[in-house]
Amino acid sequence: MNASQETGSDTPIKTHIIWAHPRTDSLTARVVSGLKAEAQNNHMSVSELDLYRADFDPALHEADEPDWKDPAKTFSPHVMHLAESLPGVDHLVIVFPVWWYSMPAMLKGYIDRVWNYGLVYGGGKKLPVSSIRWIALVGGARGHFEKHQKHHYMEDLLNEGIAKYCGVENSSVTFLYNTIALEEDTDDLAKLHETLIDQARSVVSALA
Repeated sequence: MNASQETGSDTPIKTHIIWAHPRTDSLTARVVSGLKAEAQNNHMSVSELDLYRADFDPALHEADEPDWKDPAKTFSPHVMHLAESLPGVDHLVIVFPVWWYSMPAMLKGYIDRVWNYGLVYGGGKKLPVSSIRWIALVGGARGHFEKHQKHHYMEDLLNEGIAKYCGVENSSVTFLYNTIALEEDTDDLAKLHETLIDQARSVVSALA
């Protein structure tokens, strides 16, 4: 049974992938390719926002500064366009490398500008998606990351501080560890990367 059959509709489940990495030959990009393939295998409709190749400007300028007294404010045309592309999306899958125990500035800027007050939250609005799946690529080993509770910190930031604040209760984070084998040696980095890509693909297959 495919995704559209499970919902009892001829309309396929729509998954929107947002990702941020400066290189198209990165593991992050390969993970995104795997996610798109998995979505298509499950007869899901898949769209993509590659923030770097879209030349997205992460800096929040005056035009996109929220007006706490006016949730109906009209923001810059580009931001309005990106916000208006979200209704109708069932699942958001957001993919990024972990830098300084957080997301890249490019992705943070997208959230600052597009997931803005009056657009996706506030004034009775909420982010118009059913779920968010964050896929975070961690350069270091799992043991070191979890020893210092960084996974709990990031889960709280992404699931509670961002997703739930925007009205999405169904949010979870999948960490792909040891992506550059810096803290934990591996005999076959290429094989490890394939395993991580498969781990990411399972996130999409579970949505289907």
